[in-house]
Amino acid sequence: MNFIKSLVLVAVLCCFSCSNAQQKEQVISQKSQVENNKSITIGSKVKLYSKLLGEERELFISLPPKYNEHVQDYPVVFVLEAEYLFEATQTITKYMASRSKMPESIVIGLTNGEYDKRHEFNYERWKGTPDKTLEFFKKELIPYIQSNYRVNSHRTIIGLSPTTGFLYQAFLRQPDMFNGYIALSAHLEWDREMGTKIIDEIMAKNDNSDYQRSTFYFGRAESDFPDYPGSKEAFEEAIQKLKNYTVNNVKIKVDIIKDEEHYLMALAGIRSGLEAIYPNSLWRNSGLAGWQKNENFAHSYYKAYYDKLSSIYGFTIYPIENAHGYGFSISGHIQLAQKWGKYQQLKNLALLGIQYFPNSAFMHMALAEAYKKEGQQQLALKEGKKAIELVSIYNNNDEFESYNERFKVLKDRD
Repeated sequence: MNFIKSLVLVAVLCCFSCSNAQQKEQVISQKSQVENNKSITIGSKVKLYSKLLGEERELFISLPPKYNEHVQDYPVVFVLEAEYLFEATQTITKYMASRSKMPESIVIGLTNGEYDKRHEFNYERWKGTPDKTLEFFKKELIPYIQSNYRVNSHRTIIGLSPTTGFLYQAFLRQPDMFNGYIALSAHLEWDREMGTKIIDEIMAKNDNSDYQRSTFYFGRAESDFPDYPGSKEAFEEAIQKLKNYTVNNVKIKVDIIKDEEHYLMALAGIRSGLEAIYPNSLWRNSGLAGWQKNENFAHSYYKAYYDKLSSIYGFTIYPIENAHGYGFSISGHIQLAQKWGKYQQLKNLALLGIQYFPNSAFMHMALAEAYKKEGQQQLALKEGKKAIELVSIYNNNDEFESYNERFKVLKDRD
């Protein structure tokens, strides 16, 4: 009988032990899933109380890749109607920058909170308060962004339908506030003031020396025209006027987008508006075509090209460090130079890359490997140690092991 009891007790203990082990395994598995289940974020939310508006406003903020690692100041793209337009703007700016079609930028979205608050941005004659919002931008919002983020003086503003009224007011009342204006679903048929046409008001500032060089984009879906009396005629008239327009201070683009509707045109309109500010005629990229493998590519393409762009826009424009595709970034060209055995080019590019991105582990390790090929062991080890240090500082844990392996190769004497 005691023997049977003992067997039962052992069986119970075994079941308990197995159950406990299974629970532990389950907890470990769940913990592992949590650790592997990392969020993908495109930005953050910030609350800003405005004394001028007498209320709290919410901002959506998206920073460029490696913002904390890089050292440059960035242009800012402000986008109204952030609940609707922020994600699209962030994605389009990211894609364009990665293909060397515009500089990497900080995107700041201003939310409406309540849907009807969007009408506060409209003309005064349509019950809007654009001047009040203008004061908020000038005295509170822009100073807040300048104090908390690395921004330069180049600013773009995007509005949609009624919120485009604020763009016109800013351009006419505070012309030094923004460099680029993207008016989506723009109502050129709505006069800002009785007896005026907004296209004429904008064009009239072209020869005004008080106005800085700027770009104004007006976009509208073609399908809107039947539903808005006078809209088609207003856009056609504006396009006709621009045929004899010579750009001095103000570049204007009027765009009728086919096969889109009132709000969905925003996707094509943001892209087209940014292209007006950063035109393809200026923003090329080398790709692989025309790359003479024996030239000092670092100087003849990157340095000279980006210095020229910087002089045109009035702020320092950096190349893209990393991009989707070898031909669109300085890192990609370094990898190609390494692949092709062009170590002098690799060294030139890495040295220039370190000037642009002094905290880049990739640039320092690439330079270390170029020195290694030249037999300059001490310089190779110095740059390799710097790369390992930077990987540790900027928490690139996924890359640490691979960099450590590359450093071991540097230490090996051939």
